[in-house]
Amino acid sequence: MPLYRVLRFISFLLCKLFFHFEVFGKERIPRKGGFIIVSNHASFLDPVILGISCPRLLSYAARDSLFSGAFFADLLRRIGVFPIKRWSADLSAVRESARRLNGGFGLVIFPEGTRSASGDIQSVTRGFVLLAQKARVPIIPARIFGSHKAWPKSRRIFRPAKVRVLFLEPVYSQKDKDYNRTAREVFDRIKNSSIDKRGYL
Repeated sequence: MPLYRVLRFISFLLCKLFFHFEVFGKERIPRKGGFIIVSNHASFLDPVILGISCPRLLSYAARDSLFSGAFFADLLRRIGVFPIKRWSADLSAVRESARRLNGGFGLVIFPEGTRSASGDIQSVTRGFVLLAQKARVPIIPARIFGSHKAWPKSRRIFRPAKVRVLFLEPVYSQKDKDYNRTAREVFDRIKNSSIDKRGYL
């Protein structure tokens, strides 16, 4: 995806210019094979922030209403975004997610379904666990700090802020493992994660 790489580079420069931007835990991203990044979601910036933080190519699912215009729909598809019907069982999106994971791509999932005004992760759905089991890929919990201040839900444009990304240790979900227990483990890791002068957890 040449356009993806170009836009990622431009986005990286802009983030360095406007934000105090740092990334921790990149070594926890697998060097090959598919994987799922599960992250908190507080800002429109979050997909961009994860894209420039991760050394691997990422795919995203976005609500189908964003694909209503031909030009924008084509642009989204060219940078690895595919449509999903919100609040319904979209089997075509599930198949596309599995196809990309099996093709060795990373897939970003925001399991809260909407943005959090506080930046803290809220309750999560468990669908990503089933997807990880079927595709046999690890789940990488991630936490974005500060994006809710950089671009709050109440503002139309972003502003300078300190933004940090933390990738946590992978979670491997076996088929005999309870979905809810795995989802809770991922949720707890994200919620309890922290970054300080001594390092990160």
